[in-house]
Amino acid sequence: MNAVAAIRAGVAPWIGWLLLIAFETGSQVFLKIGSGDLGGAEGLRQWLVAAVLSPAVVLGILCYALSFLSWMALLRDRDVSRAFPMTAIVYVTVLGVSAAALGEDVDLVRWLGVAVICGGVVLLAGDPDAPPEHGP
Repeated sequence: MNAVAAIRAGVAPWIGWLLLIAFETGSQVFLKIGSGDLGGAEGLRQWLVAAVLSPAVVLGILCYALSFLSWMALLRDRDVSRAFPMTAIVYVTVLGVSAAALGEDVDLVRWLGVAVICGGVVLLAGDPDAPPEHGP
């Protein structure tokens, strides 16, 4: 096994997943923060100018772009039917960051919903009898 294949088989997938989750979570949090900068804008033109001038909105868009690149890199070697359920982990991270960093009230019902999502991710993406991931 060459060095590139060894990296792709071991560390790289985990780094890719962590980056995807971080960028997706960041995009939601930054856009939420930036949405406050758009409140006084009247009309589409003012709204777009306010969005472009808001550092939080720009960071949110940048995170979206970086999550897209991470997702494309992950899909290169994975079946979308197994990879896509893993993206539901973002529900967990957004809920946690919303509570911790934004001070949002997250009740027990939502935390139970997150637990159900995690169970579903395990069922959908964790098939030990599945053939190995494809790729070059």
